[in-house]
Amino acid sequence: MPVNGEDHVTKAKDDFLLQSDSAAGVNLELLKSWQRSKDAIGVPANVRDVPQVAEELLDAHILDMFQAPLSRLSDDLDGTGLGLLLADSRGTILQRWSHDHTALAHLDRLGTVRGAMLAEDVVGTNGVGTVAATGKSLQISGNEHFADFYSAALCTGSPVRHPATGKLLAVVTISSEISERSGLLRPMVKSVATQLEQHLLEVERPSARRLFEEFLLASRTHGTAVLAFGPQGLVMQSRSAGRLSAADVTLIEQHVAERRATGRFTLEVSNGTVDVQATRLGDDAGVVVVLGRERSANSVAVGPARAQLVGRSPEWMSVARDVARHREVRRPLLIAGEVGVGKTSLALGLPFRARATSYAAAIADAAERHVVGNRRWLQNVAERLDASAPVVMRGVEALDRSSLDALRLLLEQRGGHGAVMLTMSTEKEEAARTLAGDLGVSMAWVPSLKERTVDIPLLWLVFAEQLAPGAGLQLRDETAALMRGYPWPRNLKELRGVVERMSIAGKRGPVLPGDLPLEMQGSRMLSMIERAELDAIRRALAEAEGNRSKAAEILGLSRATVYRKMKAYRLSA
Repeated sequence: MPVNGEDHVTKAKDDFLLQSDSAAGVNLELLKSWQRSKDAIGVPANVRDVPQVAEELLDAHILDMFQAPLSRLSDDLDGTGLGLLLADSRGTILQRWSHDHTALAHLDRLGTVRGAMLAEDVVGTNGVGTVAATGKSLQISGNEHFADFYSAALCTGSPVRHPATGKLLAVVTISSEISERSGLLRPMVKSVATQLEQHLLEVERPSARRLFEEFLLASRTHGTAVLAFGPQGLVMQSRSAGRLSAADVTLIEQHVAERRATGRFTLEVSNGTVDVQATRLGDDAGVVVVLGRERSANSVAVGPARAQLVGRSPEWMSVARDVARHREVRRPLLIAGEVGVGKTSLALGLPFRARATSYAAAIADAAERHVVGNRRWLQNVAERLDASAPVVMRGVEALDRSSLDALRLLLEQRGGHGAVMLTMSTEKEEAARTLAGDLGVSMAWVPSLKERTVDIPLLWLVFAEQLAPGAGLQLRDETAALMRGYPWPRNLKELRGVVERMSIAGKRGPVLPGDLPLEMQGSRMLSMIERAELDAIRRALAEAEGNRSKAAEILGLSRATVYRKMKAYRLSA
C-alpha cells in the first residue's frame, strides 16, 4: 500500500478528508481504508489514545497456539529495531515480542501493548486492524496511517488463516520506525504467517491435537510455565513460559528427549534452577512439561548441559535429529562439514573431548593409517565393526582410493552390529555427497557457525562454564551482536579459543566488545532484514549459476544494485 513520497501522501489524505473523492495517486485499497476509518471515527484528531481490553478477555487459545514459534523468531529480531506483534482476528494485540530497547520504546510510544485495540474502526488505518478488516497482507507507512500519532511508524502485517477452512485466525505484524529497507519486510512477514499456518497444520494432526489439548489443560491447571514437545519438532509454549529464552527451551527439550519415561528432574536454565515434571503421552503423541518455580542463581550455570550437545538453530537441530535417527537404526552415515563445526560430537551424541576416554563408541581416526600402516589399520577397523559398540571414524577424507574401496567393503560385510558414523572435513557439500556415494552411505551436512549465529550465546555459556567456572564471563548484548557478525572461519574451535584466552588472561565479569580479539571488534552484526536480503541474493546467484545479470533479473533489481550489494556482503559469484 505505500505510495511514493510522504509529502504526496499527506496532501492526498488532506484532500480526502476535505472531499472524499479527491485523493489522486493513492492506492485504491488505502483509499477504501481511509473511507472506512472516516465513517467510523470522523477525523484523525478524534483518535487521542489507544483503548485496551482487559487481560481476562484476551484470546489465550490463539496465543498458546503461536507462542512458541513467535518466541523463537523474536530472538532473530535482536538489534534490528523491529517489534513483532500477534493480534486476534479483530485486531486486539495478544502479545508483543522484542529484545530490542529501541523497538520496545517505539511500541510504547504508540500504545501498542498487550490488550491494545487496533481495530480499524477504533484507531483507523494501521498495519494490524486494516489487515484484520481486509484479510490481506499489506504495509502501512507514515502518514498512510489514519491517526496522526502513527505518522513515524511503519507497520507490515499479514493474516494467519486456518489451513483447512481459510478462516482468519490472527494477524502477525512487524512494527518499526520508518526505514529505507521497508520493502524487504513484506515477504518476511508473509513468510512468518506461512510458518504459523504450517505450525497450526501440525497441531491439527490427531496425535498433535491430543498433545495440544493436554498442553492447554496443564496451562490452565498450573500457574507456572508449561511446554509441550511433539513429533517433527512441534513445540508449544504457554504465555508463562515466555520468560524462558529459546536456549532454555532447547535445553529442556534435549533433556526430556533423553528421558523416555514420565518423571521429574531438575535443570539449570539461564535464570536459575527449575524443577521439571515431564508427562509422556501414549502412542508417541509427545510430552507435556510443567516447570516449577525458578530458584534463582547468582551466576548463570549450565549444569547438566555440559554433557549435552548445544544448539537450538533450526539448521543444527535438523542435522542433530538426522544423525540421531541413523544412530538409532544403526545405518552408516557420513557427517560432513567445515573444520571445527562439531562433527565428532554429533557422531557421539555428546560433546567430544580429544583426551577423554569414557565414550561408549569406539573412536578411530583415518590418519592412523599413516602410522600403523594400511593393512593393520583395516584390521583394526574390521575388529571394531565386528564389536557391538558404535564406531566413529574421523577424517575419512584422508583415505586414498584403495582404502576407501576397502572401507566400503567392510561396511557392506560387517556393518549392522552398532552404529557407524564417519566424519569428513570439507568446505564443499558436493564433495561430501560424492564421497558418501562412493562409500554407499547417507550424508548429513553440518552448518558452519556463521550459519547458526543464534547459537553463539549458548555455546559461549557452555565454554565459559567449562574453562572459567565462577568467572562470570557473560556476554553483553552489544558483544554478542559483534560476534554474530563475525565469519568464524574456524567455527566452534575458534569460539572456544576466545573463551580460553580470556580465562588465561584472568578476565572476570561481563564481556564487553573491547574484550574481544581485534578482528572481531571490526565485525558488524547483520540485521534480520540484511540477512533476508543476503539469502535472497545467494539463492538468485545459485539459480543463475553465478551469472550476475541473470541473478539481477530474478531479483527484479538492476545489475548495478546487485553488484553493489554483493560487494557490501563480500559475496563472489
